[in-house]
Amino acid sequence: MWKLLFAALIASTAMVACKDERNNYMVDDTISFLATDNQLINVALYNEECDLTVIKSGKGQTGATARLEVSEAALEAYNTANGTDYKALPANYVTFSPAIKFSEKDIRKTVKVTWDDENINSLGEGNYAVAIELSVDNNALEVPEARKVMIVSMAWSHLGMEADVAPVFSPAASRETAVYEGPVTIDNPISVMDITVDYEIDNSLITAYNDANGTDYKAAPADLVSLAATSSQLEAGKSSTAFSLQILSEKLFNGNELKAVDDNQYLVPVRIKSLSNEAIGISRSVMYVPVSFNRDVKGPWTLLEGENNCYGKDPNAPAWALGYTANKLFDGILTAGGEWISSWDNGPISFPMTFVVDMGKARVFTKFLISDYTTHQGNYREYEIYIADKYNGASTQWTLVADGKRDFKGWTGTIETYDYPVKTMIAGRYLKFIILKPENPQTGDYLNGRGKLADVQGIGF
Repeated sequence: MWKLLFAALIASTAMVACKDERNNYMVDDTISFLATDNQLINVALYNEECDLTVIKSGKGQTGATARLEVSEAALEAYNTANGTDYKALPANYVTFSPAIKFSEKDIRKTVKVTWDDENINSLGEGNYAVAIELSVDNNALEVPEARKVMIVSMAWSHLGMEADVAPVFSPAASRETAVYEGPVTIDNPISVMDITVDYEIDNSLITAYNDANGTDYKAAPADLVSLAATSSQLEAGKSSTAFSLQILSEKLFNGNELKAVDDNQYLVPVRIKSLSNEAIGISRSVMYVPVSFNRDVKGPWTLLEGENNCYGKDPNAPAWALGYTANKLFDGILTAGGEWISSWDNGPISFPMTFVVDMGKARVFTKFLISDYTTHQGNYREYEIYIADKYNGASTQWTLVADGKRDFKGWTGTIETYDYPVKTMIAGRYLKFIILKPENPQTGDYLNGRGKLADVQGIGF
Protein backbone atom coordinates (compact mmCIF):
# COMPACT_ATOMS: atom_id res chain seq x y z
CA MET A 1 0.00 0.00 0.00
CA TRP A 2 2.77 2.35 0.96
CA LYS A 3 4.31 1.80 -2.47
CA LEU A 4 1.15 3.06 -4.16
CA LEU A 5 1.04 6.13 -1.94
CA PHE A 6 4.68 6.86 -2.68
CA ALA A 7 4.06 6.60 -6.45
CA ALA A 8 1.08 8.98 -6.23
CA LEU A 9 3.20 11.48 -4.33
CA ILE A 10 5.91 11.39 -6.99
CA ALA A 11 3.34 11.83 -9.78
CA SER A 12 1.71 14.84 -8.13
CA THR A 13 5.11 16.43 -7.56
CA ALA A 14 5.99 15.95 -11.22
CA MET A 15 2.72 17.56 -12.30
CA VAL A 16 3.40 20.61 -10.17
CA ALA A 17 6.94 20.82 -11.54
CA CYS A 18 5.64 20.74 -15.16
CA LYS A 19 2.99 23.43 -14.74
CA ASP A 20 3.27 26.11 -17.54
CA GLU A 21 3.90 29.45 -15.86
CA ARG A 22 4.59 31.40 -19.08
CA ASN A 23 1.22 33.16 -19.15
CA ASN A 24 2.09 34.80 -15.85
CA TYR A 25 4.44 37.08 -17.81
CA MET A 26 2.06 38.03 -20.66
CA VAL A 27 -0.54 40.77 -20.76
CA ASP A 28 -4.22 40.05 -21.14
CA ASP A 29 -5.71 39.97 -24.63
CA THR A 30 -6.63 43.28 -26.29
CA ILE A 31 -8.12 44.22 -29.66
CA SER A 32 -7.09 47.29 -31.65
CA PHE A 33 -6.35 48.70 -35.08
CA LEU A 34 -2.82 48.07 -36.34
CA ALA A 35 -0.88 51.24 -35.61
CA THR A 36 -0.29 53.71 -38.45
CA ASP A 37 1.10 57.23 -38.47
CA ASN A 38 -1.43 59.24 -36.44
CA GLN A 39 -3.97 56.44 -36.96
CA LEU A 40 -4.62 57.93 -40.42
CA ILE A 41 -4.89 56.29 -43.83
CA ASN A 42 -4.84 58.53 -46.92
CA VAL A 43 -6.17 56.79 -49.99
CA ALA A 44 -7.06 58.08 -53.43
CA LEU A 45 -10.80 58.61 -53.79
CA TYR A 46 -10.86 56.76 -57.12
CA ASN A 47 -9.40 53.57 -55.63
CA GLU A 48 -12.85 53.03 -54.03
CA GLU A 49 -11.48 50.73 -51.33
CA CYS A 50 -8.86 50.25 -48.66
CA ASP A 51 -7.98 47.62 -46.09
CA LEU A 52 -7.89 48.11 -42.32
CA THR A 53 -6.07 45.64 -40.10
CA VAL A 54 -7.48 44.71 -36.69
CA ILE A 55 -5.21 42.76 -34.35
CA LYS A 56 -5.65 40.75 -31.16
CA SER A 57 -2.59 40.61 -28.96
CA GLY A 58 -1.80 39.15 -25.55
CA LYS A 59 -2.08 35.69 -23.99
CA GLY A 60 -4.29 34.30 -26.72
CA GLN A 61 -6.73 32.77 -24.27
CA THR A 62 -9.88 34.72 -25.11
CA GLY A 63 -12.09 34.97 -28.16
CA ALA A 64 -14.32 37.96 -28.82
CA THR A 65 -16.45 39.80 -31.37
CA ALA A 66 -15.21 43.24 -32.41
CA ARG A 67 -17.67 45.85 -33.68
CA LEU A 68 -16.87 48.66 -36.14
CA GLU A 69 -18.96 51.75 -36.75
CA VAL A 70 -18.62 55.24 -38.22
CA SER A 71 -18.30 57.89 -35.52
CA GLU A 72 -18.63 61.60 -36.31
CA ALA A 73 -17.78 62.38 -32.69
CA ALA A 74 -14.48 60.52 -33.04
CA LEU A 75 -13.67 62.51 -36.18
CA GLU A 76 -14.38 65.80 -34.39
CA ALA A 77 -12.14 64.72 -31.52
CA TYR A 78 -9.40 63.78 -34.00
CA ASN A 79 -9.63 67.19 -35.71
CA THR A 80 -9.37 68.95 -32.36
CA ALA A 81 -6.40 66.88 -31.22
CA ASN A 82 -4.46 67.08 -34.49
CA GLY A 83 -5.38 70.50 -35.89
CA THR A 84 -7.01 68.98 -38.97
CA ASP A 85 -10.25 69.96 -40.67
CA TYR A 86 -11.66 66.73 -42.09
CA LYS A 87 -15.31 66.85 -43.09
CA ALA A 88 -17.40 63.87 -42.03
CA LEU A 89 -18.78 61.72 -44.82
CA PRO A 90 -22.29 60.38 -44.24
CA ALA A 91 -22.08 56.91 -42.71
CA ASN A 92 -24.00 55.38 -45.62
CA TYR A 93 -21.30 56.49 -48.09
CA VAL A 94 -18.94 53.74 -46.91
CA THR A 95 -19.46 50.00 -46.55
CA PHE A 96 -17.62 47.50 -44.36
CA SER A 97 -18.31 44.46 -42.21
CA PRO A 98 -19.63 45.73 -38.87
CA ALA A 99 -18.51 42.66 -36.88
CA ILE A 100 -15.36 40.56 -36.76
CA LYS A 101 -15.11 37.35 -34.76
CA PHE A 102 -11.78 36.41 -33.18
CA SER A 103 -11.17 32.92 -31.83
CA GLU A 104 -8.75 32.42 -28.97
CA LYS A 105 -5.87 31.86 -31.39
CA ASP A 106 -6.73 34.48 -34.05
CA ILE A 107 -4.32 37.41 -34.05
CA ARG A 108 -5.17 39.41 -37.18
CA LYS A 109 -8.20 40.17 -39.33
CA THR A 110 -8.57 42.44 -42.37
CA VAL A 111 -11.58 44.66 -42.95
CA LYS A 112 -12.24 46.01 -46.43
CA VAL A 113 -13.77 49.49 -46.57
CA THR A 114 -15.43 50.41 -49.88
CA TRP A 115 -17.17 53.46 -51.31
CA ASP A 116 -18.54 54.83 -54.57
CA ASP A 117 -16.33 57.64 -55.88
CA GLU A 118 -19.24 59.15 -57.84
CA ASN A 119 -21.27 59.57 -54.65
CA ILE A 120 -18.43 61.41 -52.97
CA ASN A 121 -17.65 63.40 -56.12
CA SER A 122 -21.23 64.63 -56.09
CA LEU A 123 -20.47 66.43 -52.82
CA GLY A 124 -17.86 68.57 -54.55
CA GLU A 125 -14.17 68.53 -53.78
CA GLY A 126 -13.38 68.69 -50.09
CA ASN A 127 -11.32 67.25 -47.29
CA TYR A 128 -13.60 64.29 -46.54
CA ALA A 129 -12.96 61.41 -44.16
CA VAL A 130 -14.64 58.82 -41.96
CA ALA A 131 -13.65 57.82 -38.45
CA ILE A 132 -14.18 54.11 -37.83
CA GLU A 133 -14.33 53.19 -34.15
CA LEU A 134 -13.71 49.78 -32.56
CA SER A 135 -15.58 48.21 -29.65
CA VAL A 136 -15.90 44.66 -28.27
CA ASP A 137 -19.15 42.88 -27.41
CA ASN A 138 -19.80 42.82 -23.67
CA ASN A 139 -16.46 44.54 -23.12
CA ALA A 140 -14.95 41.07 -23.23
CA LEU A 141 -11.57 42.51 -24.21
CA GLU A 142 -9.99 45.90 -23.71
CA VAL A 143 -9.61 48.25 -26.71
CA PRO A 144 -6.58 50.54 -26.10
CA GLU A 145 -7.65 54.16 -26.44
CA ALA A 146 -4.69 55.14 -28.64
CA ARG A 147 -5.66 52.58 -31.29
CA LYS A 148 -9.40 52.58 -30.96
CA VAL A 149 -10.14 54.81 -33.98
CA MET A 150 -8.87 54.77 -37.56
CA ILE A 151 -9.36 57.78 -39.85
CA VAL A 152 -9.82 57.00 -43.54
CA SER A 153 -9.35 60.06 -45.76
CA MET A 154 -10.59 59.75 -49.34
CA ALA A 155 -8.31 62.22 -51.10
CA TRP A 156 -8.95 63.77 -54.49
CA SER A 157 -6.07 63.22 -56.90
CA HIS A 158 -4.36 66.13 -58.64
CA LEU A 159 -1.96 65.71 -61.51
CA GLY A 160 0.37 68.36 -62.84
CA MET A 161 3.75 69.46 -64.12
CA GLU A 162 6.46 69.05 -61.50
CA ALA A 163 7.85 72.58 -62.05
CA ASP A 164 6.83 75.88 -63.62
CA VAL A 165 10.11 76.25 -65.50
CA ALA A 166 12.39 73.46 -66.69
CA PRO A 167 16.20 73.58 -66.82
CA VAL A 168 17.62 75.08 -70.02
CA PHE A 169 17.40 72.54 -72.84
CA SER A 170 19.90 72.50 -75.71
CA PRO A 171 20.60 70.51 -78.87
CA ALA A 172 23.18 67.73 -78.90
CA ALA A 173 26.52 68.51 -80.55
CA SER A 174 26.65 64.79 -81.39
CA ARG A 175 23.90 65.61 -83.93
CA GLU A 176 21.63 63.07 -82.25
CA THR A 177 18.08 63.99 -81.32
CA ALA A 178 18.11 65.64 -77.89
CA VAL A 179 15.19 64.68 -75.62
CA TYR A 180 14.01 66.39 -72.45
CA GLU A 181 11.74 64.33 -70.20
CA GLY A 182 9.45 66.75 -68.36
CA PRO A 183 8.24 65.21 -65.07
CA VAL A 184 4.48 65.03 -64.47
CA THR A 185 3.35 63.87 -61.01
CA ILE A 186 0.17 62.93 -59.15
CA ASP A 187 -0.25 63.64 -55.44
CA ASN A 188 -2.48 60.64 -54.64
CA PRO A 189 -1.65 57.69 -56.92
CA ILE A 190 -4.63 55.73 -58.21
CA SER A 191 -4.20 51.96 -58.14
CA VAL A 192 -7.26 50.95 -60.17
CA MET A 193 -6.72 52.75 -63.47
CA ASP A 194 -4.14 54.04 -65.94
CA ILE A 195 -4.39 57.73 -66.81
CA THR A 196 -3.63 59.07 -70.28
CA VAL A 197 -2.20 62.59 -70.27
CA ASP A 198 -2.45 64.60 -73.50
CA TYR A 199 -0.03 67.48 -74.24
CA GLU A 200 0.38 70.33 -76.66
CA ILE A 201 2.84 73.16 -77.28
CA ASP A 202 0.98 76.43 -76.69
CA ASN A 203 3.07 79.31 -78.03
CA SER A 204 0.25 81.77 -77.26
CA LEU A 205 1.51 81.75 -73.64
CA ILE A 206 4.95 83.19 -74.45
CA THR A 207 3.92 86.87 -74.56
CA ALA A 208 2.32 86.74 -71.12
CA TYR A 209 5.38 84.94 -69.73
CA ASN A 210 7.72 87.60 -71.14
CA ASP A 211 5.57 90.40 -69.73
CA ALA A 212 5.51 88.82 -66.29
CA ASN A 213 9.22 88.00 -66.16
CA GLY A 214 10.89 90.76 -68.17
CA THR A 215 12.24 88.30 -70.74
CA ASP A 216 12.32 88.28 -74.53
CA TYR A 217 11.82 84.64 -75.46
CA LYS A 218 10.75 83.66 -78.97
CA ALA A 219 8.76 80.68 -80.18
CA ALA A 220 11.03 77.82 -81.22
CA PRO A 221 10.94 76.72 -84.88
CA ALA A 222 8.35 73.95 -85.14
CA ASP A 223 10.51 71.85 -87.47
CA LEU A 224 13.32 71.89 -84.90
CA VAL A 225 11.58 71.56 -81.51
CA SER A 226 8.51 69.37 -81.07
CA LEU A 227 6.83 66.84 -78.80
CA ALA A 228 8.17 63.35 -79.37
CA ALA A 229 4.68 62.09 -78.46
CA THR A 230 1.44 63.96 -77.82
CA SER A 231 0.52 61.83 -74.80
CA SER A 232 1.97 59.70 -72.04
CA GLN A 233 0.54 57.04 -69.76
CA LEU A 234 0.52 57.24 -65.98
CA GLU A 235 0.33 53.59 -64.97
CA ALA A 236 -2.00 52.47 -62.20
CA GLY A 237 -0.38 52.89 -58.80
CA LYS A 238 2.51 54.99 -60.14
CA SER A 239 3.19 58.55 -59.02
CA SER A 240 4.81 60.03 -62.13
CA THR A 241 5.02 60.06 -65.90
CA ALA A 242 6.67 62.52 -68.31
CA PHE A 243 6.23 64.38 -71.55
CA SER A 244 9.03 64.11 -74.12
CA LEU A 245 10.25 67.26 -75.86
CA GLN A 246 12.76 66.77 -78.65
CA ILE A 247 15.25 68.88 -80.60
CA LEU A 248 16.17 67.47 -84.01
CA SER A 249 19.82 68.43 -83.63
CA GLU A 250 20.88 67.20 -87.06
CA LYS A 251 18.87 70.00 -88.67
CA LEU A 252 21.40 72.47 -87.23
CA PHE A 253 24.41 70.85 -88.92
CA ASN A 254 25.96 70.22 -92.30
CA GLY A 255 27.97 67.15 -91.45
CA ASN A 256 29.69 68.12 -88.20
CA GLU A 257 29.70 71.85 -88.98
CA LEU A 258 27.09 73.94 -87.22
CA LYS A 259 25.03 76.20 -89.44
CA ALA A 260 24.74 79.83 -88.44
CA VAL A 261 22.57 80.12 -85.31
CA ASP A 262 20.99 83.27 -83.99
CA ASP A 263 21.25 84.60 -80.47
CA ASN A 264 17.53 84.17 -79.76
CA GLN A 265 16.49 82.46 -76.57
CA TYR A 266 13.50 80.22 -77.21
CA LEU A 267 10.69 79.18 -74.88
CA VAL A 268 8.50 76.11 -75.33
CA PRO A 269 5.30 76.14 -73.22
CA VAL A 270 4.19 72.51 -72.87
CA ARG A 271 0.59 72.34 -71.66
CA ILE A 272 -1.48 69.46 -70.29
CA LYS A 273 -4.37 69.48 -72.73
CA SER A 274 -6.60 66.82 -71.17
CA LEU A 275 -6.75 63.71 -68.99
CA SER A 276 -8.52 60.44 -69.72
CA ASN A 277 -10.37 60.83 -66.39
CA GLU A 278 -11.81 64.33 -66.30
CA ALA A 279 -12.62 64.08 -62.59
CA ILE A 280 -8.92 64.24 -61.73
CA GLY A 281 -7.78 67.78 -61.02
CA ILE A 282 -4.88 69.46 -62.83
CA SER A 283 -2.66 71.23 -60.32
CA ARG A 284 -0.10 72.81 -62.70
CA SER A 285 -1.03 72.71 -66.36
CA VAL A 286 2.04 74.27 -68.01
CA MET A 287 5.79 73.80 -67.89
CA TYR A 288 7.95 76.35 -69.69
CA VAL A 289 11.07 74.86 -71.27
CA PRO A 290 13.82 77.37 -72.21
CA VAL A 291 15.81 76.31 -75.28
CA SER A 292 19.23 77.78 -75.98
CA PHE A 293 21.95 77.26 -78.58
CA ASN A 294 24.34 79.44 -76.57
CA ARG A 295 25.13 77.99 -73.17
CA ASP A 296 28.23 78.00 -71.04
CA VAL A 297 30.55 75.21 -72.13
CA LYS A 298 33.30 74.58 -69.61
CA GLY A 299 35.26 71.95 -67.72
CA PRO A 300 36.42 70.20 -65.77
CA TRP A 301 37.86 68.42 -68.80
CA THR A 302 40.40 65.61 -68.83
CA LEU A 303 43.94 66.59 -69.83
CA LEU A 304 45.45 64.25 -72.45
CA GLU A 305 48.52 66.24 -73.51
CA GLY A 306 50.48 69.15 -72.02
CA GLU A 307 50.87 67.90 -68.46
CA ASN A 308 54.32 69.50 -68.13
CA ASN A 309 53.21 72.92 -69.40
CA CYS A 310 52.83 74.47 -65.97
CA TYR A 311 54.79 75.99 -63.14
CA GLY A 312 54.06 72.98 -60.95
CA LYS A 313 56.20 70.74 -63.21
CA ASP A 314 59.08 73.21 -63.53
CA PRO A 315 62.11 71.67 -61.74
CA ASN A 316 63.25 75.17 -60.81
CA ALA A 317 59.92 76.15 -59.25
CA PRO A 318 59.59 76.66 -55.50
CA ALA A 319 57.52 74.26 -53.39
CA TRP A 320 54.52 76.61 -53.27
CA ALA A 321 54.17 76.32 -57.05
CA LEU A 322 53.45 72.57 -57.09
CA GLY A 323 49.70 73.18 -57.07
CA TYR A 324 49.82 75.08 -60.37
CA THR A 325 49.13 72.08 -62.61
CA ALA A 326 48.15 72.10 -66.29
CA ASN A 327 44.63 70.77 -65.68
CA LYS A 328 43.80 74.06 -63.89
CA LEU A 329 43.56 75.66 -67.34
CA PHE A 330 40.45 73.56 -68.10
CA ASP A 331 38.83 73.00 -64.69
CA GLY A 332 35.93 75.44 -65.18
CA ILE A 333 37.06 77.57 -62.23
CA LEU A 334 38.01 81.25 -62.53
CA THR A 335 38.59 82.06 -58.89
CA ALA A 336 41.60 81.54 -56.62
CA GLY A 337 42.85 77.97 -56.65
CA GLY A 338 41.62 77.37 -60.19
CA GLU A 339 44.19 79.45 -62.07
CA TRP A 340 47.02 78.10 -64.24
CA ILE A 341 50.52 79.57 -64.29
CA SER A 342 53.62 78.91 -66.32
CA SER A 343 57.08 80.44 -66.53
CA TRP A 344 59.19 80.66 -69.67
CA ASP A 345 62.31 82.67 -68.77
CA ASN A 346 64.04 80.21 -66.48
CA GLY A 347 62.20 76.94 -67.04
CA PRO A 348 62.11 74.08 -69.57
CA ILE A 349 58.87 75.17 -71.28
CA SER A 350 59.10 76.16 -74.93
CA PHE A 351 56.66 77.60 -77.43
CA PRO A 352 54.27 76.87 -78.95
CA MET A 353 52.74 75.46 -75.73
CA THR A 354 50.21 72.70 -76.60
CA PHE A 355 47.39 71.21 -74.53
CA VAL A 356 44.85 68.54 -75.53
CA VAL A 357 41.71 67.78 -73.50
CA ASP A 358 38.85 65.30 -73.65
CA MET A 359 35.59 67.20 -73.09
CA GLY A 360 33.69 63.99 -72.31
CA LYS A 361 31.21 64.34 -75.18
CA ALA A 362 30.86 66.26 -78.42
CA ARG A 363 30.70 70.04 -78.05
CA VAL A 364 30.33 72.87 -80.51
CA PHE A 365 31.48 76.42 -79.78
CA THR A 366 29.94 79.61 -81.12
CA LYS A 367 32.72 81.54 -79.36
CA PHE A 368 35.47 80.94 -76.83
CA LEU A 369 36.00 82.74 -73.55
CA ILE A 370 39.61 83.13 -72.42
CA SER A 371 40.09 84.52 -68.92
CA ASP A 372 43.13 86.27 -67.47
CA TYR A 373 43.69 85.88 -63.75
CA THR A 374 44.09 88.80 -61.33
CA THR A 375 47.90 88.65 -61.58
CA HIS A 376 50.42 88.12 -64.40
CA GLN A 377 47.85 89.41 -66.89
CA GLY A 378 48.25 89.78 -70.63
CA ASN A 379 51.26 87.51 -71.07
CA TYR A 380 49.45 84.79 -73.06
CA ARG A 381 47.27 86.35 -75.73
CA GLU A 382 47.86 84.59 -79.04
CA TYR A 383 46.36 81.14 -79.64
CA GLU A 384 45.24 78.45 -82.02
CA ILE A 385 42.29 76.23 -81.11
CA TYR A 386 41.44 72.96 -82.85
CA ILE A 387 38.57 70.48 -82.57
CA ALA A 388 38.49 66.75 -83.41
CA ASP A 389 35.74 64.15 -83.27
CA LYS A 390 38.17 61.31 -82.53
CA TYR A 391 41.51 61.27 -80.74
CA ASN A 392 44.41 59.22 -82.08
CA GLY A 393 47.48 60.81 -80.53
CA ALA A 394 49.83 62.35 -83.07
CA SER A 395 47.62 61.02 -85.90
CA THR A 396 44.52 62.92 -84.77
CA GLN A 397 42.76 64.80 -87.58
CA TRP A 398 42.36 68.31 -86.17
CA THR A 399 40.24 71.15 -87.59
CA LEU A 400 41.32 74.72 -86.85
CA VAL A 401 38.32 76.60 -85.41
CA ALA A 402 39.89 79.77 -83.93
CA ASP A 403 43.20 81.61 -84.06
CA GLY A 404 44.73 85.04 -83.68
CA LYS A 405 45.59 87.47 -80.94
CA ARG A 406 42.92 88.40 -78.42
CA ASP A 407 42.26 91.77 -76.82
CA PHE A 408 43.95 93.01 -73.66
CA LYS A 409 42.63 95.81 -71.47
CA GLY A 410 45.87 96.26 -69.62
CA TRP A 411 46.61 95.15 -66.08
CA THR A 412 43.49 95.54 -63.91
CA GLY A 413 44.13 93.30 -60.92
CA THR A 414 40.76 91.60 -61.45
CA ILE A 415 39.75 88.52 -63.43
CA GLU A 416 39.08 89.59 -67.03
CA THR A 417 37.27 87.39 -69.55
CA TYR A 418 37.79 88.03 -73.27
CA ASP A 419 35.63 86.89 -76.18
CA TYR A 420 37.65 84.88 -78.65
CA PRO A 421 35.68 84.41 -81.87
CA VAL A 422 35.45 81.16 -83.81
CA LYS A 423 36.04 80.86 -87.52
CA THR A 424 34.35 77.51 -87.99
CA MET A 425 31.73 75.96 -85.71
CA ILE A 426 32.80 72.32 -85.75
CA ALA A 427 31.42 69.72 -83.37
CA GLY A 428 33.85 67.40 -81.66
CA ARG A 429 34.80 65.81 -78.37
CA TYR A 430 38.48 66.77 -78.27
CA LEU A 431 40.00 70.23 -78.04
CA LYS A 432 43.59 71.31 -78.70
CA PHE A 433 44.64 74.67 -77.27
CA ILE A 434 47.97 76.16 -78.35
CA ILE A 435 49.63 79.24 -76.87
CA LEU A 436 51.86 80.49 -79.68
CA LYS A 437 54.15 82.84 -77.75
CA PRO A 438 54.45 85.01 -74.64
CA GLU A 439 53.92 88.74 -74.76
CA ASN A 440 56.30 89.59 -71.90
CA PRO A 441 54.86 93.09 -71.46
CA GLN A 442 56.98 95.75 -69.86
CA THR A 443 54.23 96.98 -67.56
CA GLY A 444 52.04 95.23 -65.05
CA ASP A 445 53.07 92.28 -62.93
CA TYR A 446 54.57 89.89 -65.49
CA LEU A 447 57.31 89.22 -62.88
CA ASN A 448 60.13 86.93 -64.08
CA GLY A 449 58.45 85.95 -67.32
CA ARG A 450 55.47 84.31 -65.70
CA GLY A 451 51.96 84.34 -67.10
CA LYS A 452 48.59 83.21 -65.81
CA LEU A 453 45.26 82.25 -67.33
CA ALA A 454 42.22 81.61 -65.17
CA ASP A 455 40.43 79.26 -67.59
CA VAL A 456 39.57 78.32 -71.17
CA GLN A 457 35.82 78.06 -71.67
CA GLY A 458 33.25 78.86 -74.34
CA ILE A 459 29.68 79.43 -75.43
CA GLY A 460 27.75 76.84 -77.44
CA PHE A 461 26.34 73.43 -76.57
